[in-house]
Parts: sequence; C-alpha cells; structure tokens
Amino acid sequence: MPVAATGFDEAFVRSLSGRLEEPAPLLSKRLEALRILRQLPPPDRSAHLWRYTSPGKLLPPGPPEVADPGAGLVEAPSVPDGGAVVVVAAGRAPRITISDAAAAAGLEILPVAASATAVALLGRGVPSAHGVLEALNAAGWTSALLVRVPRNAVIPGAVHVVTLAGPGWSAPRLVVEAGMSAVLTLVEDHRGGGEGAYISAVTETSLHPGANVRHVLLQRLDTGTVAHATTRTAVARDASLTTVLASFGGSLVKMDVGAILEGPGAASEIVGFVLGEGSQHMDHHTVHEHMAPNTRSNIDFKVALTGHARSAYTGIIRIDTGAPGSEAYQENRNLLLSERCRADTIPELEIMTDDVSCSHGATVAPLDPEQVFYLQSRGIPGAEAQRLIVRGFVDPALSRMPPGLREPLEAIIAQRIGRFLHEDDTDDEGGVA
Repeated sequence: MPVAATGFDEAFVRSLSGRLEEPAPLLSKRLEALRILRQLPPPDRSAHLWRYTSPGKLLPPGPPEVADPGAGLVEAPSVPDGGAVVVVAAGRAPRITISDAAAAAGLEILPVAASATAVALLGRGVPSAHGVLEALNAAGWTSALLVRVPRNAVIPGAVHVVTLAGPGWSAPRLVVEAGMSAVLTLVEDHRGGGEGAYISAVTETSLHPGANVRHVLLQRLDTGTVAHATTRTAVARDASLTTVLASFGGSLVKMDVGAILEGPGAASEIVGFVLGEGSQHMDHHTVHEHMAPNTRSNIDFKVALTGHARSAYTGIIRIDTGAPGSEAYQENRNLLLSERCRADTIPELEIMTDDVSCSHGATVAPLDPEQVFYLQSRGIPGAEAQRLIVRGFVDPALSRMPPGLREPLEAIIAQRIGRFLHEDDTDDEGGVA
C-alpha cells in the first residue's frame, strides 16, 4: 500500500494537530502512530480479510485535504427524550446538545482534547498496530470525541452521534466508556461524503463490569464515498453489548466490527444488515473473541443485493484456552435479487478449548419462489409478496433500533426494496436512498 505517496507525513500530522489546537500529549500520540504506520507491512491480499477489497483503494490518491461538509450538512435530529445529540464534522468543534435528564444522570460528552481521561483511553481498544487504516486514523484523526457514562448511571434516551463527511479526508474517532452497571444506547450515524470523500473511522468502547450498552452503527453515506471503519469493544465481567449494524450507502465501504469478551459472564450480540444496489462494493468483517470462561456471543448478519452490487462477509469466532464453558453462534445469510450481483461469505471458527458450544452457518440464494407462491396463494400480489419477504429478511436488526430511528430507516428500506423489485439499476452507482 503506497501510504507514503498519499502525503500522510509528519508535516501533515503537525499541521492538522495545530489546526485543532491540540495539547502536546495528543500530538505525541499522533506522531507515535505515524512512526508505527511507517513500520507496518501493507495488508496482504492473500489474507481472507483483504481478498475481496484492495486496500489501496481505501486511501486518497494524493496529499489529503481535510474534508469540509459545508454549511448545508449540519442538520441534526431532534434530541431524544432523556438523550443527547452530537454533530461532528471534520476540522470543526462538535455541536453537543444534552438533555437535562441525561445531564442529571451524569452523561459526559466532550472533545478528547478536553479530557485527560479520554487521552489516556485513546488507542487502548484499537491500537495503531491493529492495522494500516487504524494507524492512519490514529495519526490523522480529524475529530475525536469522548462519550462517558459513570457507574450505576442509566441514560434514559439514546445518545445520537452524527458524523458528517465531505469531499476530502475525514477520520472521526469515538471513545466510549460505560462505567460499572451503567446503561447506554449509542447511535453512531455516518452521513455525507460524496465524490472524492475518503473516510477512516475508529470507535473504541470499554464496558465495565455489569454495564449494558446497545451500540447502533448506521452507515448511510453518499454515492462516491470510499470508507473504512473499525470498532472494537472490551466487555468486562457480566457486561452485555448489543451491536445493531445497518449499512446502506457509499460506493466502496469496508467495516470491521468486533468485541473482546474479557470477563466471565460477558455477552455480545451483533445483529446487522446490508442493502447494496447499483455497483456498490460492501465488505464487512465481524469478530467475537472469547477470552474468559462462560462468555456468550451471537451474530445474525443479513445481506440483500441487486444490480451489480457486491458483498463480502468474513466473520470469526475465536475462543481462547482460558474460555471454557463459552457459547457462540454465527450466521450470515445473503439474498440475491439480481442475476448480476454477487455475495461471498467466509465464516470461521478458532477454538482452543473443547468445553464449548460453538457453530456457524452461511447461505447465498435468490428469493425463494415457494415463499412468493405461498403469499400469492393467500391473495397477496407478486410484487407485494416479494417486498414482504425482503422486509422480513432485515427485520431482526431493524426491530432492535431505537424507536426514533426505526421510522426513517423503514422509509429508506421501502425505497430500496421498491428499486430492487421494479427498477433496472444497471447504471445506478449506489448510495444512500
């Protein structure tokens, strides 16, 4: 990967840090990440994680210019009852609105530069050595935000973080900490972009013992966007994580989503769906790493494609020698709504102990004509029958969305399904509905 040719050098890093008026410790972290970046080997295309997506295509072709989404992209959703809304744009101060109820519960949202705790947490969940794209984010992040919930706090509404991108380089970083027995719903919503937009996002989350977090990861980027995103969550003893992923937009998108079950009784569930159309290229990877005994994980990941869209899914369950009594399941189902689309799926298991219950499954198939016929025999027209099947296909993830988010997503899905079934989108480049 020609990282040096992209202009990610010390001069760029220092200029970006100065523009954001960062303290010296953050600049030091950036420069250390740059040093690691220079030492990392390029991703190996023979490895299954990079078999379907060229890493070089995820980098801007020349010296990076920090994206500016422009004044027209600063609209934000209304603040949920008991929750908060943050609008984050590259190179700008975040706009933070916290409800009185969330503030009273102890919710903290602030730039990483304003918190010594956040500076210390930065890089623990996703270190620079994780990979080239993660090191690029660590050296060249364009915004960094901390969301923190103290122990025993219950945030009554969702915390909605809207990350806006524009043409150019965007590298948002989100650090989340949920204290002991804390309860949080976090919506991470990536929007904007367009032709010439390159995004490298990282989210690292820490769940203390007994914490309960629902993390909604929503990607509805504009046509032409090239994006890479990595999330990792450390789940402590008896803590519970639910990740709900919905991926619609962009032209070339690769996402790496995972959790590390570090304490006994920790649990993680990933429920997600991808809708691809036109010539979109969508590459998703999930990870569940069991490091402690009696941990549980489950993955239910759905993909629906039409046009010339292509999806690649790789998922791994890794159970360490110190994790007896663990239970894990992984399922990836792919629905092909066009003869021209393609889906590849590689579920994997790495089991280092024999006292486990672990399995996986994967399917790739078109719409089942018997299901369509069954609905038609009950008086449902053919097109409506197909809509119902596709809608039901993605419902497990959609039903886990917060109420205020479910309705707009249902509208996007309805539009997508309509195009799936009625329009010839051969020349459609994809992107958010």
